[in-house]
Amino acid sequence: ITTCAIANLQLLMTNMDAAQTEFQNKMERIKTYMRYRVLPVRLQDRIISFYDYQWELLRGADETKFLTELPRSLQQQVSNYMCRDLISSLPVLRKANNALINALADCVENHIYSPNDDILRPGEQLQGPLLVSRGEIEVLNGSIVE
Repeated sequence: ITTCAIANLQLLMTNMDAAQTEFQNKMERIKTYMRYRVLPVRLQDRIISFYDYQWELLRGADETKFLTELPRSLQQQVSNYMCRDLISSLPVLRKANNALINALADCVENHIYSPNDDILRPGEQLQGPLLVSRGEIEVLNGSIVE
């Protein structure tokens, strides 16, 4: 049993190292591109912060690729599972049936924003409801937090 546990631990560490190495290689390509395009340092910092934040959340997992590889029925089940509580928490949908929840979950778009990112620019209109599953948002009217 001890040998099996050590082998499993070694495999786990190898996989973590591979994901970390892939992330580091991706970051080097991104930094090379930003230097080539002579992006402003502040913008480069924001881009790097975004990828670091995404790494912290997902540890290299590519949700989009994972979902697109699944059959449609499994995609819907995963989307439903990930969105169900969030959608059902809306007062108007608390008593909604499963068919409606499934249909709404199918329409949800997932986005990751870094801390202090602007989700909308002044004057821009939302195309639907904005549901926050993790974190907080500030709604600004000019420079006033509402």
